[in-house]
Amino acid sequence: MELKDNNYRFTFKESTVPHIARMQYGSGDQNFKSHLQQYFIENYKSSLRIRLFNFVIKVLSCVLYCVRVVHETTGEDATDVRLIKYDALFWVETNDLLWAIQTVVAAISIVETVLVFYISYKGSILRLLVNIHFLLELLTSAPLIASIFVPELRRLYVPIFLNCWLANGILENMLYDLHRVSRVSQSALFRQMIGLFSTLVCLIFTGTCGMEHLQRAGSRHFDLFNSFYFIMVTFSTVGYGDFYPDVWVSRLFVVILIVTVLVVLPSKIEALVQTWLERKKSGMDYTKGFGEGETHVVVTITHLEADFIEDFLTEFYAHPKHAGILIVLLSPSELDNRMKLLLKIPLWAHRVLYIRGSALKDENLERAQMAKAKACFILSARHVRKKSESDEQTILRSWAVKDFAPHVPQFVQVFRPETKLHIEHAEIIICEDEFKYSLLANNCICPGISTYITLLMHTSRGEEGKKSTEPWHKICGFHSGNEIYDILVSDSKFFGEYVGKSFTYASFHAHKAFGVCLVGVKRNEPGSRILLNPGHSFLIQRLDILYYIALTNEESLTDFTKGIYAQKKQANFTSNIANLGPAGMELSSSVEMPEEKEDVLKLKWKKCLKLLMKSKNLTTTDAEVPGDNIDNERKSSVGVVTGELASSESEEEEGCDICGERCIEESIIKTTPPVSAYIDTSVNLCHMLKEKRSFCCLQISEPCEHCKFVSPREYGWQNPAIIVAVDQPSSGLYNLLLPLRAYFRPVHEIQPIILLLEIEDNQKPSSAFLDVIAWFPLIYWMPGKISSLDNLLSAGICLAEHIIVVKEVSSAVEEHLADCNTIITAQKIHRMFPKLKLITELTYSSNMRFMQFDPYDSYALQQSKFEKVRTLESWACLRRREKEGTN
Repeated sequence: MELKDNNYRFTFKESTVPHIARMQYGSGDQNFKSHLQQYFIENYKSSLRIRLFNFVIKVLSCVLYCVRVVHETTGEDATDVRLIKYDALFWVETNDLLWAIQTVVAAISIVETVLVFYISYKGSILRLLVNIHFLLELLTSAPLIASIFVPELRRLYVPIFLNCWLANGILENMLYDLHRVSRVSQSALFRQMIGLFSTLVCLIFTGTCGMEHLQRAGSRHFDLFNSFYFIMVTFSTVGYGDFYPDVWVSRLFVVILIVTVLVVLPSKIEALVQTWLERKKSGMDYTKGFGEGETHVVVTITHLEADFIEDFLTEFYAHPKHAGILIVLLSPSELDNRMKLLLKIPLWAHRVLYIRGSALKDENLERAQMAKAKACFILSARHVRKKSESDEQTILRSWAVKDFAPHVPQFVQVFRPETKLHIEHAEIIICEDEFKYSLLANNCICPGISTYITLLMHTSRGEEGKKSTEPWHKICGFHSGNEIYDILVSDSKFFGEYVGKSFTYASFHAHKAFGVCLVGVKRNEPGSRILLNPGHSFLIQRLDILYYIALTNEESLTDFTKGIYAQKKQANFTSNIANLGPAGMELSSSVEMPEEKEDVLKLKWKKCLKLLMKSKNLTTTDAEVPGDNIDNERKSSVGVVTGELASSESEEEEGCDICGERCIEESIIKTTPPVSAYIDTSVNLCHMLKEKRSFCCLQISEPCEHCKFVSPREYGWQNPAIIVAVDQPSSGLYNLLLPLRAYFRPVHEIQPIILLLEIEDNQKPSSAFLDVIAWFPLIYWMPGKISSLDNLLSAGICLAEHIIVVKEVSSAVEEHLADCNTIITAQKIHRMFPKLKLITELTYSSNMRFMQFDPYDSYALQQSKFEKVRTLESWACLRRREKEGTN
């Protein structure tokens, strides 16, 4: 390549060597001392090489000293023990070759030492003379240098064995340089262990060489092995007495050596123990040697709670496919006593690895081998006071994991629904507020739905109620073993014959034939989602994945026909009880009942049936009123399920005989909410008002220009109200309103909702919150506390059917007391209004026994005793497993 100018011509030869950017130390204008500093100190690679060479020189000098001692002839032991030969302490015998080698080594050592002190030492030259390292170097090397010019000094004794202490100091510096060169984090525990071991070796070597030399002046001469034996016996405080010093010089040396050991070693051991304890608190490292060939997942959580972690481990390892997966707990908190005992259980001791550290640091993610993890679970503790701050930490942890290992799927748990906007990259996001409020709302529609979902989500063997004397315990315990399983249609004996049939057809006939409940399906296509009850139009294909509820999965049945028969036989009794609903209606016709009450029940059933048929586009021929023709009702319902739809006929709209003059249906439209509480909400069709209400009309306890009512009784609602008591309004309340105002709910069965908010009387909720609820029909709010009886009466608790108690903030110091306020409030409401249906949330399942607690109810106390016996049996089984694992 050529560059031409008017006066000059430059020619450059293109190099084939790749251009590598190298580190430059300092500026261009430097003196000789600066260049030496760069080479000996600043450049860590050259510094490590120099220290390694110096270390080898020191060790070589000690080896040469031992060689001289071995080849020296000390003569026979003296007969006079009182005679001390002092000249043997100062003069020794050596040959010229060994002296020459020692002198060369000493010259190299002292030159390097002087050079290092010259470039690194700053200050007065007098301070250099009191430096122990420099003085020790002069003591072991200067006499050998002087013997070059004075031949008589070649037989002078030089304690070269003291170079072991110089080598010890160089070794410590080498560890720091090695850490810089390798770029690998060497633990402080490793460095302190090496330091303690090298110090102990130096003490033993010094004592061995010193005793060998000092005993030259006595009557009994020691060789190196006898000196080593004497030092080891002395350090171990055994003292056999077969070898002992017989001159005062060697005895003084032993005393000084013992004092030195008592001073140096305890401090080293104490520092090592402290570092070991800190290292134990910080957990282990998931290194390649520990987890090579193993599949692992990483669980990050800010605060470790034993109950929470135990539930996670139980559910995770309940699946047989997870038995060989290792769990790495990454948390910045220390292990308390309960967590230590939990991780020592043999069931999880070899499966769970604890690492203390924050997920925001790459070094901790490297310790957990996040890049090789199968999945990452980012969880939040239950006992959290400020959930918004916890979600902010969750967002940062999720971002850190995504930045470090983008390919690792994340399963994230958050509290607030607005947090989902920032972690859309996660594989699965579980929002506690969305799930919690939706579940609480559905309990008002379908009582017991929370228990059903809880039993369905938790792993159970169906053996909980076997030892109970109550039949309903056995029924509930047996059916709690139902779980959700998935299977490919082509591999299934349950659903293999339903290929090409509709989903409802397969669901009905599979339940009738095998007792399994088909709930969902997923197409075997990229990006497909699970569809729950897709309806008649969905046809099952061979490659679809079906999700069904059963007592056991199909693969676990070794003998398919025999297994299905055994399950159906075992569930025969419980199925008969479950089928008492229609039978009860049949029996109701034979039981004597007042005609007025029977007419009221039939009229109510007819109204509900009309609304149901209207929402499902059915005709009156598809179902009949109970009591008239039960067989026709059952037959028609089967026809609907199996896909045999009757022809739809137009119905003449009847006048509203429920609302009176003006029907509520005239002001309501089925549409999506115009205003959402937060971004990234799911699309839901609801009963919404055609015109938005004013904010003043939302407060039920205050009159306004549009409505003069000040109490719920004045409104004259046809349906009982639902009171929702919340300590502070949040965006999660939006998910409580959606199920209660869903489009498929009959309009005339909409129940009013009164939000009882714990705010000051002169305060109001935010305008954004009021803007959301203003579009929903029959939703009001009022300030008040759930613990105040006056506020409950003002909210119309006497006219309410359900009351929902939600506690957003916990003020309890002890985590298990987080539910105390909720339990006491629920007990108070239950005692005052026993017919009111109370729905609340609890942080810990163990506190459920205090709900509606009655100390005088002997039946409840007996059931509580049964629960305690079952808990003790589970703990005994756990301890038995622990003993079996230790044996």
